[in-house]
Amino acid sequence: MTKSDLQRYNINSIDRALNLLELLARDGESIGVTELAKRLDLDKSMIYRLLSTLVLRGYVEQDEESRKYKLGLKVVELAGMKLSTVEMFSVARPLLKELVKRTGETVHMAMMVQFDIICLDKEEGPAILNIKGGIGDKYPPHASAIGKAILAYLPDDQLKLIFKKHGMVKYTPKTITSLDTLKRHLKSVRDKGYAVNDEETYLGVRSIAAPVRDRKGDVVASLGISGTAQRISHENIKTLAKAVIDVADRVSAEMGHYSLPRISAIG
Repeated sequence: MTKSDLQRYNINSIDRALNLLELLARDGESIGVTELAKRLDLDKSMIYRLLSTLVLRGYVEQDEESRKYKLGLKVVELAGMKLSTVEMFSVARPLLKELVKRTGETVHMAMMVQFDIICLDKEEGPAILNIKGGIGDKYPPHASAIGKAILAYLPDDQLKLIFKKHGMVKYTPKTITSLDTLKRHLKSVRDKGYAVNDEETYLGVRSIAAPVRDRKGDVVASLGISGTAQRISHENIKTLAKAVIDVADRVSAEMGHYSLPRISAIG
């Protein structure tokens, strides 16, 4: 079909809904009805109707406190379907399987979407791990290894925005709940090249994660392993971290990024 044919079949309500979604995506923060109406040049009643449908379908969420609107997880779900064909995911999948074989633990891959850490891929390990979490699920940025492996490379102003939105929920007695303490912890993550979730989300569960970089060297994702505290013990964290870093670096290399091995940083 030609462009003129497409325009002839254009449906205004769908076009407006897509414009609304694109605006929320570009802005990155929650927006109120008045602001949406102004920026889209539509009346509030139309905005309310569009939002009602999009919220019902999960494409948009409303913040309980501010009553403003932001993108919903349904958008991430659709993006995940597309991302499965993107370079990083095609190169990472066999390496995730390899990491499962090397460690015997469940492997997760995550990315920051707006201010949320979203699980984008998962490979189950042979050992049973009874915790929630799968593709499309959110992980607490401050209390997950795959979250901290990304946070460690963000500027301070972005960290403040993230925790202004999320807060720092205390999941266990070991959860870090102070931003200053977290910043010191994230410096250690950068120094070592890997992050550890030491029973900070679930008692009895530890995780190790390392950053994944693109060809420019920017951290675009993280991958890591999760297992019981008995299997991922303090004694073997460094050994397992070497395997995690190795696989993360190989995914990064496939993305065009090359760096010197970090083995010396972890003993």
